[in-house]
Amino acid sequence: SHPPLFPLSLSDKYGLVCATAGLILAAGGGIGGGGMLVPIYILVMGFAPKQAIPLSNVTVFGGACANCLLNFPKRHPLADRPLVDWDLILVMEPLTIAGALVGAFLNKVL
Repeated sequence: SHPPLFPLSLSDKYGLVCATAGLILAAGGGIGGGGMLVPIYILVMGFAPKQAIPLSNVTVFGGACANCLLNFPKRHPLADRPLVDWDLILVMEPLTIAGALVGAFLNKVL
């Protein structure tokens, strides 16, 4: 079990700095960053894998929400359209969600 949140230990402070830097790089590259966060949470902050993986998922979700809110009002620099291609999202996301559901189901069955 992880110790209480406050006061922050030295490993918590290092982990916070590493996670923040990792998420900044991940957001700049357009990826979620979960592959960086889980090892940081386990190795630096001392979380068990059962705690680190859901914490990473919540952190990536928060970063995705922040990116969406920050990019929503932006316009494309060269064309008269939004920066985010919402039509592409409408085409891709149902298939992405379906693939995740099928993968999770197969993981339970196999």
